[in-house]
Amino acid sequence: MEYDIKDLYRIKEEDYDRLYDMLLEAFRNYEKLLGAYPDRDDRQAAIEMVIAYYLAYDFKFGGAYSLDDEMNDALVICHSDVMDYSEEKRQEANCENDRFRAAAAGLSDEQIDFWFSFFEEFDRQEAALEIPEPHIYVDYVAVREDLQGQGRGSRIITKLKEYADGLGFPIMLFTNGERDVKFYLKNGFRVLGVTESEEYRFENTYMLYEPYAGADR
Repeated sequence: MEYDIKDLYRIKEEDYDRLYDMLLEAFRNYEKLLGAYPDRDDRQAAIEMVIAYYLAYDFKFGGAYSLDDEMNDALVICHSDVMDYSEEKRQEANCENDRFRAAAAGLSDEQIDFWFSFFEEFDRQEAALEIPEPHIYVDYVAVREDLQGQGRGSRIITKLKEYADGLGFPIMLFTNGERDVKFYLKNGFRVLGVTESEEYRFENTYMLYEPYAGADR
């Protein structure tokens, strides 16, 4: 399916490095990895692996957007029909790319195995939720740290909701932390479910936006 979100800048392949760097800055205190990686350097390597791996997939099979071409903010999405993360798709997207391997070089083999098992546990728990199909999956919503609190996040989410209304598709994402949950509640989402793992030390709150009932389908 072609992705076309009105009034947002479609981030191009040549913008990849700028987008990666902006996401890395925005998620440098990535809450979902705080418990799993208490050491700051290990956590930094794990965050770089996350962004490199999933951003490569989203660039291949989804879409990335910003309010304008200055790229001080970003929205990265996929439609659920391509969210199977099969080995074939991961290879096609080159998820374990140079950036991923460079970040992984800072971790032991055991830590790298833990990284993969961490996200496999995410997928197992997510599969147990009753998520409507099809849906739009949000991988990243980010605003550069020094520009947060100016309404950029809400503006980009509003455009995404208009896109979802036009398709008649719900939007699903997960987040961490009370502040982020409040942000999405304020922007028309509801809590779909909460998953947690003592072994991998995370808690995820899944949020759902249901399209406007009068939207064209």
